[in-house]
Amino acid sequence: MSKNQIACCPSCGGRIPFKKFLLLNNYSVTNCNECHIRIEIANRNENALIAGISGAISSLLIVLCTYYGYKNYASIWGGFLSGFCLASIVLCTICFYTYCHSKLTGIPIK
Repeated sequence: MSKNQIACCPSCGGRIPFKKFLLLNNYSVTNCNECHIRIEIANRNENALIAGISGAISSLLIVLCTYYGYKNYASIWGGFLSGFCLASIVLCTICFYTYCHSKLTGIPIK
């Protein structure tokens, strides 16, 4: 799998649906729809680091936008909603990045 492709099965090259990929985390596995091989994440440390950084950035955006909205516009809810929207955009971008750049390993089912 090249660096710009979507997540695919390491043995047959079949595409893994995005919904199935979202349910895949460092402690879970999934099966390929085509060859029925067991698929898990190979770069667990990198994914844990990405998850920690994205969580910190998202929560920081929500807090800072809420504070900024309260101080400059006297609107806590406006700042909170703008921070929430920005955090959602950041999280969706990071999810798409990991979907395109994740390393998966396949383990044959006995």
